[in-house]
Amino acid sequence: MSRLLWLSLVLAACTSAPGEELDEGGGSDGKGDRAGGSRFDEVDPTHSTVTFRRYIGKALDALAAHDSNLARLTLRSIESGLVKIDDLRELTCADFERVRADLPNLGLEPEDRDSLHARGSDVGEAIEGEIAGYMWSNRIYVSRGQTVMRLAATLVHEVNHVINRSEVGYYDDLPTSAFIHEYRAFFAESVFDPEEYAGVDIDDYVITTYELDRSKIRASVLATPLTPKLLPDDRAWRARRVGADVEVLPAVCR
Repeated sequence: MSRLLWLSLVLAACTSAPGEELDEGGGSDGKGDRAGGSRFDEVDPTHSTVTFRRYIGKALDALAAHDSNLARLTLRSIESGLVKIDDLRELTCADFERVRADLPNLGLEPEDRDSLHARGSDVGEAIEGEIAGYMWSNRIYVSRGQTVMRLAATLVHEVNHVINRSEVGYYDDLPTSAFIHEYRAFFAESVFDPEEYAGVDIDDYVITTYELDRSKIRASVLATPLTPKLLPDDRAWRARRVGADVEVLPAVCR
């Protein structure tokens, strides 16, 4: 079966019915922590700014204008409070420690988090130079300065990671598990923004970008890399149950 045919069948089978409400049993109280009439919940609403809310708002407008179930369901997941969105400079202590571990080449220390909020922070710029988005549990962080379409695509990517609980499954069977999670998230991006990925072999892109050893990725996965869940629909959120996530704090954050 071709990948495009497989995708069309998955999208048809997994989409919530028009007008169906997303199940918020995944951890949202339906209200969230919102400032200034915002359309989304922030990880740390005490540091909310009009500039950031407008930045995200434009990406949400792009999702709303997009003629796809993927965009519609991503938008609904965000506006219903099932995920929280913030600036990469608002990383919680625990999430900063995880980013430090994932980006060892930056040589960051625990105390570097103290300078994240500083204007022109070298630490913030260094992290943003490496990643456009990051997630843990239902917390999504994005870099500054992305175009509207790229930011919207980043939200599609990270919401896909959230519904698949990538922070857990990603490390189960490296490098195969990392490839599975990133391929699926980038494929979702390509559905939303096909022009960005025109002519791009997503297999090679993921392997190269994340420096994965192709020879160690299971052959069956390379043959059929696209796996559920693609859509953040009602069924996916019922299965996800964010409220059951257990937060393990690094020693430095206790």
